Amino acid sequence: MRIPKIIHNRNREYIFVKEYKDYIRYKDMITGSMTCFDKQELGLVKEIIKPNIAEGRIGRRKL
Repeated sequence: MRIPKIIHNRNREYIFVKEYKDYIRYKDMITGSMTCFDKQELGLVKEIIKPNIAEGRIGRRKL
């Protein structure tokens, strides 16, 4: 997904400044302070939980 240039969060507008490996830096348009958001907070990455395959298996005996 592409990174949004302007985001609205907590009744504030932030403008994109720079992307880093773990987070994205935004600047508040009103106060000028810098704020960092990780990709999961922006909805760019969704957490995927893989089911444990051996968990639902019933043990079988060899004869």
